[in-house]
Amino acid sequence: MTVPHLWRSVVLTSYTSIRYKDDVPEGFGSASPFSMGLNALVTRNVSNLVRSLDLMGDFGGPDQHENSRAGRISEYGMILNIAVSAALEKCTQIEKFRWDLDARVQPNVYSSLVRLSNLQSLWLQFPQTRTPHPISEIPPFPNLRSFTMTNYDPLCYPDDISTMLLHGDKLENVQLHFSPRMRDQGEPSVGLYQFFRKLIMAKKQLKITRMGVYNLLAPMDATDCISALDTTACREFTAINSFGFDEDKFSAASNATYFIDRTWLVPIDQLDKPKPKLLRVDQLHKRHALELQRATGLEYLYLVNARHKPESINGCALSTPTSRDASPRAPSVVGSGSSSKSSRSTPAPSTSLRDLYMDNICNVCGPTLKHLVLPSRWPLPQATVARLIRSAPNLDQLSAALMCTDLQVSRMLFPFLTKLYAIRLLSPTQEGPEGRQMQCMFEKFVETDDGDQAEKLSRELAETSCDGGKSDFPYLRYVGIGHKVWEIGGMVEELVRIPMADETSPRGDPWNAKSEGGAWREEVKYKRRVTRIEEEDVKHVEIWKMDSLDVI
Repeated sequence: MTVPHLWRSVVLTSYTSIRYKDDVPEGFGSASPFSMGLNALVTRNVSNLVRSLDLMGDFGGPDQHENSRAGRISEYGMILNIAVSAALEKCTQIEKFRWDLDARVQPNVYSSLVRLSNLQSLWLQFPQTRTPHPISEIPPFPNLRSFTMTNYDPLCYPDDISTMLLHGDKLENVQLHFSPRMRDQGEPSVGLYQFFRKLIMAKKQLKITRMGVYNLLAPMDATDCISALDTTACREFTAINSFGFDEDKFSAASNATYFIDRTWLVPIDQLDKPKPKLLRVDQLHKRHALELQRATGLEYLYLVNARHKPESINGCALSTPTSRDASPRAPSVVGSGSSSKSSRSTPAPSTSLRDLYMDNICNVCGPTLKHLVLPSRWPLPQATVARLIRSAPNLDQLSAALMCTDLQVSRMLFPFLTKLYAIRLLSPTQEGPEGRQMQCMFEKFVETDDGDQAEKLSRELAETSCDGGKSDFPYLRYVGIGHKVWEIGGMVEELVRIPMADETSPRGDPWNAKSEGGAWREEVKYKRRVTRIEEEDVKHVEIWKMDSLDVI
C-alpha cells in the first residue's frame, strides 16, 4: 500500500563527482543513483505511479565547447535526453515535470512531453554555459497551467515558446527568468514580440493570474504586450532585477541600462490597469510608489532586500560608485558652504522615497494588507511604526528594520496586530554615520546570549492578565531578530517562590526575611515557550521565502 506514495514524487539529482556515505560510494556495485533512478522508471512497473518528476544537478559533460565548435550537440547531453525521453514514455500519468539540469532539453524530450495528457506544470532550466545550439520550438501543451523557464539566453538557446503560449488557454502561472548576463553587460537581446507574435496575429489574450519576470532587459512595446495579455486578470506579479533601478541608490549597472529601462515608464490606459493582490519587487523608484496609490485591495507586498550582484568582467569586479559619484544631480564638492547647507536642508533621497512608499501603504493598502516586507535600508521610527500598525490591522506577517530594539517598546505597539503570525526585525543597512550607529546597536542586541534573549522574549510575550486569559499574541509563531529565529509556543505556567517582606526588617527588605527564616509566598507566572531554530526551518514562511531572488 505504501508503494504508490513512495513513487508519487520522484526527484533525481546528478552530481559531477562521486559522493560517499560512511566511506561507501553511492551506487556501489551498480551505477549512480541518478542513472539507476532513470533505469527504474524505464524497466520496472512503477512508472504509472509517478505524478511528479524532478531532474536536478550537473550533467553537462566535458565536451560541450568542443562539440559546439564542430557544430554538434554534446554526446553526454544527447544520451541524457534519450534516457529521459524513454522514461517519460513510460510515465504516462505525470502532472508535473521539472528539468533543472545543466544540459539542454532536446526535441525528443519535448515530443515525449506532448504525449502526457495530464501535464499541468512544466519547469525548464537552460544551461548557463554559452555554447550555441540549434533552435527548438516548444510544442503546445493543451492542459498546461504553469510554465517556468530559467536562465533563458536567446543568443545561445533560442527556444521558441510562441506556439506554446498561443495554445496555452489554461495557463495561469508564467515565470520568465532570463540570464542575468544580459543586464550585467547591457545587452538587450530579448525580444518580447518574438514570444507574443502568434498571439498578436491571432488576436488572442492570455489570462494569466501569476506573472513573474527576472533579469529582463528589453525595450517596451506597450501596444504589443497589452494586446497579447489580459492585464486585468493578473493577481500576482513579480519583477526581480527588471524595469529600472533603485532611485535612492545609484550604481554603474543602472547607468548602462537606463535608457532601455525608461521605455517601460509609459502611461497605461486605466481600463488595462492590473489589480494585483500580490506584488514582489526588488527595485524601488518613485513611479512604483505612485502606482501604489491605485493599489486598492493589495494583500501581499514584498519589497525584496536581496540584490543581484553582477559578476566580474575580465577578472575585475564591477565597482559600485557612491551616490555622489553616480548621480548627475549631486552637488559639487568644490565650492562654498552653501552646497553643504542646501544638502542638510534637503531630505535624503532614501528618506523621501521611504516616506512616499509608507504614505501610500498606510493610506491605500493598509486595510487589506496581510504580508509586508520593507527594505532594511529604511529603518522605521517609532511614529511610523505606530501609524503602520493602526492603518494595517490585518497584518499577520511583517518584516522591517526598526529604529528601536527594545522589546518592551515593541510590546506596546504590536498588541494591535492581533493576527500576527510571524515578525522579522532586520538589521538596519542605512548609509552614513547614523546608519552605522543603528547597525552597531542592533548587532549588539542580536548577539545577546540566547538564554537571556529567550527568557526575555518569553516574559515579554506572556499574557499580563491575572485571570489566565488568552495571550496578547494568540497566533504568533515565529520571531526573527537579525540572523536569529525563535519559534514561539503556547503559554506555560511557572510556580515562583517569592520571599515575603518582614515588617520588622530594615526598610521592609524581603531578602532579609529569607536570611532570618521568614515566610515565603508562591505565585503563578506565565510565559511563552520559546525555542531557537535555524533559518532553514522558516523557509516556508513568506517573509523569509519571498525576500530573495529565487523564482517562486
